[in-house]
Amino acid sequence: MIFACGISNYSVSVFHLMNHAFFKALLFLSAGSVIHAMSDEQDMRKMGGLASSFPFTYAMMLMGSLSLIGFPFPTGFYSKDVILELAYTKYTISGNFAFWLGSDQLIHSGETSYDVMMRPFL
Repeated sequence: MIFACGISNYSVSVFHLMNHAFFKALLFLSAGSVIHAMSDEQDMRKMGGLASSFPFTYAMMLMGSLSLIGFPFPTGFYSKDVILELAYTKYTISGNFAFWLGSDQLIHSGETSYDVMMRPFL
């Protein structure tokens, strides 16, 4: 959202804010479901194999994670794609730098989401 404001696209920022709110809420609700079911245990290193015990929570967490990393077709893809596209089409050095910085951020989001999905669920 701040990224979109930084390239002076405020309507896109609000669009991403709304998308981000919904998929982050999905992730937090799923995490709360797991924490509650595990008797308030919050250490992911002590969890594992929960996908078979909580298939609905796993599916919701997967949907939220795919949207968070910008995987094609969930809502997060569309808002992040527009932001990166607008940064790239600035045709300036700062726009090009912003595009690559945003792309790098997507890669790191993917790494974090992968870790969050693998440790407790698989």
